[in-house]
Amino acid sequence: MKINEDKDIFGSCCKDYYNGDKNAQIIVHTDIAETDVLPAEHLFRNFDQMPHHEQVALQQARGEILDIGACAGSHSLYLQGLGYSVTALDISAGCCEVMKNRGVKNIICTDIFKYQDKTYDSILLLMNGIGIAGNLPKLPELLDHLRTLLNPGGKIIFDSSDLQYLYLEEDGSIAIPLTERYYGELIYNLEYKKKKSGKFNWFFVDPYTIEAVAGECNFKMQFLAEGPHFDYVACLY
Repeated sequence: MKINEDKDIFGSCCKDYYNGDKNAQIIVHTDIAETDVLPAEHLFRNFDQMPHHEQVALQQARGEILDIGACAGSHSLYLQGLGYSVTALDISAGCCEVMKNRGVKNIICTDIFKYQDKTYDSILLLMNGIGIAGNLPKLPELLDHLRTLLNPGGKIIFDSSDLQYLYLEEDGSIAIPLTERYYGELIYNLEYKKKKSGKFNWFFVDPYTIEAVAGECNFKMQFLAEGPHFDYVACLY
């Protein structure tokens, strides 16, 4: 399964940036926050340009590595450069084309939920890749599937953010609305050059909630680092 070319927002933006348009950026629409932009250059960072918690995540990877949602391949290239065997997986054909041009050796263009060809020592879900589950109720399904891709003793390395900061009041209190939907769940619609991805579900998960869900799925969780703005890195094993 691949994204239709006219919906491949990340692929189109990354290809343009790689081919010289250094101003390429994705417009990010969500249902709970103001419209934002994601500059393509952010997807092409080298290791030294990444925040500390992201560097910590990469330094935890060992053995055979699967980089899920590899996008432009920056994480895969760094680990590949250290001598690791890395498989970069992304659903975007455009991103896979860019990764190939950048020198990523092993690339698979498919939906992670459809992938079951090999097992790994380390699985990466960086830049909030854990949100690929779509929403909190589907997180156990993702974790159960990723377990089938892990070698004995393997680990899942991920980062995310606690979106409670979106609900900070002027007095410093947090007023999260009482709804049936977990407060970290968003509906996204990405836009690039007047083309839109269409609405899709994604979510951010606070560390305490994912630790509880992971426990129910028979994983243990280890905190690895905190970022500067309610973000964190952890691993499941």
